[in-house]
Amino acid sequence: MILFISLWIDKGFGLVIGGFVPNMFEGITEYSPTIAEGLITLGVWAIGLLVLTVLYKVAVAVREETGIGLDFIFKNWI
Repeated sequence: MILFISLWIDKGFGLVIGGFVPNMFEGITEYSPTIAEGLITLGVWAIGLLVLTVLYKVAVAVREETGIGLDFIFKNWI
């Protein structure tokens, strides 16, 4: 349910509900993605995780170089 609501917010009412419209024989066509579509999806997720990993490595390197870590925050702010 939460996934449907998030898609509705992101894509809008027309795009999400339009995918659930029955055909002219009052039936809903089943859809299952092909292997190529699955591999493309996995590739997109893999590239996203790679970018996230690189950004985390940069953030950790900057944090270590400047000396601002959790111990610095706890000592000076709490």
